[in-house]
Amino acid sequence: MNLRLNIILILIVAVLGGWYYSQQTDDKTGLEQLIKREGSPEYKGEKMSTIVYDLNGKPQYFAESQEIKRYETTERTEFIKPLLNLFDSETGQKSWQVTADYAEITKEKMLNLTGNVKIESLDSSSRLQRVETEKLTVDLTTQDITTDSIVKSNGMGFTSTGTGLTGNLKKQVAQLTKDVKSYIEPTVINKQSSEKTEK
Repeated sequence: MNLRLNIILILIVAVLGGWYYSQQTDDKTGLEQLIKREGSPEYKGEKMSTIVYDLNGKPQYFAESQEIKRYETTERTEFIKPLLNLFDSETGQKSWQVTADYAEITKEKMLNLTGNVKIESLDSSSRLQRVETEKLTVDLTTQDITTDSIVKSNGMGFTSTGTGLTGNLKKQVAQLTKDVKSYIEPTVINKQSSEKTEK
């Protein structure tokens, strides 16, 4: 009988020991997730938006993205599928909408856009209405734009294609640097009708 009781007790202890062991979590995996690895972002978010103001309290740009990663050591922010609105520094009104597959804002306030880049004017009276390319850099302070890629630009009465571009969104100008082809459409701007639309 002692033998039977010992076997039953050993079985109970073995079952309880197995159950206890299966309930334990590995503490190392929890800590490893909390420790930041070299090169990984300090902040990461999905479907986020942010607005940045200048020192005078006027908005500089609004950014919305499916995924945002912020690297504090390099002061760099990455955006996946971003939508950005650039504001006029004098009026504080939205002036340009920028979309791309990927974007990066650097410490120097340079916006580097890559993949299916589109810049559209939110002002219907702007001379430059739309710019499309695969890669583009925007200086968020001066709103200067540059690229070495193939570019298509549209504006009031024209469509141009070429390789490379320099310009300024504030001044509503863009200059294609080489292999330029332009198509000019004659347009008549009626001063009275434009005054009525402004009222």
